Amino acid sequence: MNHNIFKKIINNEILSYKVAENYDYLAFLDIHPIKIGHTLIIPKRHNRDKIFSLSEKDFISIMSFTRKVAIGIEKIIPCNRVGLFVMGFEIPHIHIHLIPMDQEKDVDFSRKRIVLSSKNFQILSEKIKKSVDL
Repeated sequence: MNHNIFKKIINNEILSYKVAENYDYLAFLDIHPIKIGHTLIIPKRHNRDKIFSLSEKDFISIMSFTRKVAIGIEKIIPCNRVGLFVMGFEIPHIHIHLIPMDQEKDVDFSRKRIVLSSKNFQILSEKIKKSVDL
């Protein structure tokens, strides 16, 4: 995957299904979700690939934003919890995965991904967006 894809999403150069945004961060639906509601959180300004390279202030800030998005996802997607995962091997830009889960095996990143239509992505992103309290 092109490492500039997040920059293109931030700059609205390619289509994304945004669920939350502020000056510093962007949350959008993963287009190859493991589960319905799988969302990515990215910083807009930091082009680092390791979350622990952030300053303590920036780390706390992105986690606060992520928490608000996760709470919004839980309001819309029936699940036992929303899992938080930070990997970042595919794209060298910090990104956090929020995945609605019912059990641990729900987050097998190697399994086949869910396919959604553009219309279903749009409907889902609008529902989550309305439920996120920034």
